[in-house]
Formats: sequence, C-alpha cells, structure tokens
Amino acid sequence: MTFVAYSDSAEKVLPELSSTERRAVDQVLAQLRIDPRLGERRPGYDPQAEDYVVRLGEEATAGRSVSVIYRYHPGMRAALVTWLVVGP
Repeated sequence: MTFVAYSDSAEKVLPELSSTERRAVDQVLAQLRIDPRLGERRPGYDPQAEDYVVRLGEEATAGRSVSVIYRYHPGMRAALVTWLVVGP
C-alpha cells in the first residue's frame, strides 16, 4: 500500500473542482494507493523519485479535463500529488 498526499498547491485547486471532477480525482488517488505507477512517466530531476501525469478527459470527469501530476518515491512508498491542472 502506498501513502498518497496532496501538496499545498494541489489542495488549493480542490475547492474549484465540481463534484464529478473531484470524484474522478479521488478514484485516481485510490488507484495510486494500489499501483503508484499510473499514467505517463515524465522526466524528473530527482534520481530517487519518479514523476507521472494522469490525464482525465471530459468523459471521465463529466466536466473539464483534469491532469493529476504526482511524484512517486519507491523507497518511501509514497506519492505526492504536486499539481492538479484543470482545463484543456
């Protein structure tokens, strides 16, 4: 089981999400707890961590598209959602 948390920047976006968008993001977080290597791997600067992005389209959120950007640290078995990007 992986520990998953929001950064301060990601938490600030949460109130801006509709209920369906929030539900879709919550589903991604639940999946991250089980499989922390979801989405597309992005280049990162920390050799001990892995950066990923999960893109949720309008069909998944019933609203705007949302990108969940997070960093996974295998040694700590933890993922930090660094950004939630809302929009096209």
